[in-house]
Amino acid sequence: MPTTTDDIQALKHGWKVGFGDDDEFVDYFFANYDDETTRRVMRNAEGEIVAQMHCFVFDDEVCGAKACYVYGVTTLPEWRGTGLARQMITEALTAMRADAVGYAVLIAQEEGLRKWYETLGFVSMNHTIDVRGADDDMNFGMDDASLNQGLYYILNEEIKEFTHEVRVNK
Repeated sequence: MPTTTDDIQALKHGWKVGFGDDDEFVDYFFANYDDETTRRVMRNAEGEIVAQMHCFVFDDEVCGAKACYVYGVTTLPEWRGTGLARQMITEALTAMRADAVGYAVLIAQEEGLRKWYETLGFVSMNHTIDVRGADDDMNFGMDDASLNQGLYYILNEEIKEFTHEVRVNK
C-alpha cells in the first residue's frame, strides 16, 4: 500500500506518542531516514497505521556481512499487548534472513523492553553500542550513552557475536 500524506502524519504522531521526541527531531528523521524501503507498519482493520518500525540494512565490514539496525519500534497505546509488534518484528526478521542479512541489532534502554526482545530471540550485549548515521552522524541512541543497551539477533550462524559500533549507511 503506497504511503500517503496522512500516513506520514500518522507515523510522526505514533513516533511522538511512543518516544516523546520533539517535532524538530521527528521531522528530521522522517525527512532523512524514513522511506518505503526502511519502514514496516501494521494497520488496523480501517487501514490506519497503529504500529511501526524501521530497518536500516548496511554492510558491516567487521563481520563481512549485511546487517540491520532495528529502530523506532512503537505501537499506539490502545493497540499495545495485541501482538502487533511481535508479528511485525518476526516478519521483518524472516525478510532479513531471506535477504541474506547476517544479524540484526537494536537498542532497548529499559530492562522490561530488553526482556521482551529476548523472548523474540534477541541476545543482550554486555556493553552499550553507538549507532550513528553515516552521512550526518545522527545519533540513533540516547544522549546518555550508558542507556544504549544493545541486543542482537543472529540470522547467519557464521556470526557468533556482535561487539562493535554501527554506522547506518543512509
